[in-house]
Amino acid sequence: MGWSWYAGLAASGLMSNIRGIIMLTNLNWLNEGATYPPPSEKKRIERYRLHEQLFLSQHPKVWEDVFRELARRHKKNDHQAETVINYQQLLSKKTADFICGEPPTLETEDDTDKLERLLDQLQWHTRLYEGFIDVSRYGNGVFKLIGKRLTQVSPLYWFPIVDPSDLKTIIQHVIAYPITPDKDGNMTELYVEVHEKGKIEQRIYGYRADNGEIGKLKSQKVERTNLDDFAVQVLTNVTHSGDIYGIDDYAIINSIVAKIMWRLHCADTILDKHSEPSMSGPSSALEYDERTGMYFLNLGNYFQRNKTDDPDVSYITWDGNLEANFKELDLLFQQLYTLTEMGQAFAEGGGGGEASSGTALKLRMVSPRIKAARLTAINAAAVKQVVALLAKVNGISVDYDTLSITWNDGLPDDEVEEVNTLTTATGGKAIMSQYSALKRRGLTDEEVEAELEQMRQEQAASSPFPLGVVDQNAGTSGDGPGAGDE
Repeated sequence: MGWSWYAGLAASGLMSNIRGIIMLTNLNWLNEGATYPPPSEKKRIERYRLHEQLFLSQHPKVWEDVFRELARRHKKNDHQAETVINYQQLLSKKTADFICGEPPTLETEDDTDKLERLLDQLQWHTRLYEGFIDVSRYGNGVFKLIGKRLTQVSPLYWFPIVDPSDLKTIIQHVIAYPITPDKDGNMTELYVEVHEKGKIEQRIYGYRADNGEIGKLKSQKVERTNLDDFAVQVLTNVTHSGDIYGIDDYAIINSIVAKIMWRLHCADTILDKHSEPSMSGPSSALEYDERTGMYFLNLGNYFQRNKTDDPDVSYITWDGNLEANFKELDLLFQQLYTLTEMGQAFAEGGGGGEASSGTALKLRMVSPRIKAARLTAINAAAVKQVVALLAKVNGISVDYDTLSITWNDGLPDDEVEEVNTLTTATGGKAIMSQYSALKRRGLTDEEVEAELEQMRQEQAASSPFPLGVVDQNAGTSGDGPGAGDE
């Protein structure tokens, strides 16, 4: 194929890496007459829409064709597996819980308190949690700075432009989605933001919703951000050398969850079928209904047995064997726990209500904690950059290099174990002052001082009055009367 093939792809705005994944390298895909979304991105967008539906518990709709094919293969009439087992949503929430369910701790050499107040006002912790939800279900989470605030953009509308000579380096971020519905609800315009370092270019194109065709450019303006980086910042899941997009958590388990739902549906169908009692007995127990022309059993009657060997009127008990079905379910669940890296977080919901020490709980949660540590390591730089940019646009001086983030796993700390460990290490000596102990309760400096003063007063009030020894010779000199007398 040679260089001409490479040059042709580059000129068209599309580049293919060694694995055949096509990526955007310029803005030619926004030209009049082109299609939105670009053909190279359609599979990614379709996967995002699929995973959004799964997150929202629309499994019967998403997998209707799968269940219909399973029903046909096993010669079953009912293919409506309506009992939703939404492990996808649970997986995303658990992942976000282990990463930032307990907000990370920020430290700077400047005014940390002022920065934390700003982040609280901007609901930073909520945005961060939602960002990692997207990292789990889509593979990427997209933040965007608008003026002095932070918002999130669905990766459905995010189109990164990469360097033709380095397909792992993003040189522009494009946010694009249809707007302005007509009277029939069809979108008539395409809103586009082209993000470069230090500026944002806003464009509005005409748009045909029926075929996705991009029309003429209607308006265009450029806004300076005064930032030394993109106003769009991206969180990512695990990536590989052949792609810039993160790998989502759902693709690896979708087939297992579908199989679990189908097996439960089959067992449920069998149990429902045999839930209505059936009876056996002699034909003499039946009565004839002249109106309907059918025989029926009147359960309110008494049926006499003349001989012990006469057939009895009795219920038929069903002894169905679903053991093989549930053994397969056990195997599927074990694979689900392994592939999601959630293990006991799924199997027991974090302990199953058992009273466990903090250390025991952390040991059971090793696998999800390792996963959380992996994602925080991948995204630590991006999170720091978002915080630094937010501080800058809000007039707070924060140095990226001196900003530190400590991630917490969200699991409860066992203070008794921690104190016992530290006490043993120090040979039984005190490990903290009264002041520090009170600060751990979340008290302010003034509240701590007031509490310490109250403790001193109570201690003084409860102590007995000290009685001294009275020296009767006190105040007399050695040469006075009686001195030296024995």
